[in-house]
Amino acid sequence: MKSETEMTRSIPRLPRPALATVLLIALALWPSSAHAQSNRASWNERYARAREELVAGHEALAAPVFERLAAEAPTPEDARLAEELAEICRSRLRGDADAAHLRTHDELTLLYSTAFVYGLGTSAWVALMTEPKNLGGAVLPFALLTTASVGSVALADGYRPFRRGVPQAIAAGVYVGFGEGIWVVGIQHADATRRPELPRWGSKEVASALWGGASLGAIGGGIVGALREPTPGRVSFTLSTSLWGGLISSFAATALSPSDAWRTEHAFTAGLVGYNVGLASGIVLAPRVAPSVARVRFVDLGGIGGGLIGAGMYSLAADEAGHTRASFGAASLGAALGLGLTWWATSGMPGDPPTKQVQPTAFLPSLIRTNGGWLASVSGAL
Repeated sequence: MKSETEMTRSIPRLPRPALATVLLIALALWPSSAHAQSNRASWNERYARAREELVAGHEALAAPVFERLAAEAPTPEDARLAEELAEICRSRLRGDADAAHLRTHDELTLLYSTAFVYGLGTSAWVALMTEPKNLGGAVLPFALLTTASVGSVALADGYRPFRRGVPQAIAAGVYVGFGEGIWVVGIQHADATRRPELPRWGSKEVASALWGGASLGAIGGGIVGALREPTPGRVSFTLSTSLWGGLISSFAATALSPSDAWRTEHAFTAGLVGYNVGLASGIVLAPRVAPSVARVRFVDLGGIGGGLIGAGMYSLAADEAGHTRASFGAASLGAALGLGLTWWATSGMPGDPPTKQVQPTAFLPSLIRTNGGWLASVSGAL
């Protein structure tokens, strides 16, 4: 057997320069390995926090973190996993953005109810025009047209869901057009009452005016809704300004008209003018004020309450000596005050801003001199 001294001599010894090199490499690799382990622990910690944000539904916070984790991942597998989770966050955010541009359930419910009422009105108009001779001929239009009116809304929304504000604009257009028809019919009847030689519109003419106004209003509302995508609050505000502009103008004209023969005609004419002025004002002002539907409803209640209080207080103060004209004037003044006070009182309510920025509606009136006189025109863009 070899002695211990002989065995020690048999082990090869590295030269001193080589030994120093090995020691230097080991010392250089030891901090790098510790730094890599520290980076891995930090990456895992950030990854766990980002996953918690994703599970909690905070995709907007988690997405940029996953993107940074994918860029700083220690291994290709970790980078691929972080990138997949970042794509999930982006997909959810895109879905939420698309949902913000879609109609609400309240809008769709309003459009369904309006389509049902429009279908009934269309059926009544067809029955008046055709004058069916039996019960089946009278009932059939109601069954077919009402079903078709509601079904067309379901088919259109099922094929491609309406954008936000479009159902509200179509429904409001139906009511605005129907209101136009009411004012026109009122003017014609008042004129025919004052002038016996003028034929008074019968049921067919009245039905045609009302149905035609509602139909044109639906088309106009759909076009405006598709082009502008207004918020439900803006549409409600425009409808409200139209109604109150017509009512307040009509009541005021009734109170101020001195002629008994012309009073009704003055009332309906002023109502038609005020109705359309209110409509144009609502279209112009709605993008600037951007109220919510709830605020518009509160203001409407304030107008109703103010009108009733104004007429009631005058009736109590005048007792039996009161006049109908003065009652209409008090109702007009009370409604205007009620609308103004309620609008001021609800100024702190949250608005309903649009999901995308659009150019405000503007109209430019002009007056052009022609050979035969002057030509007035109004231009603008919706």
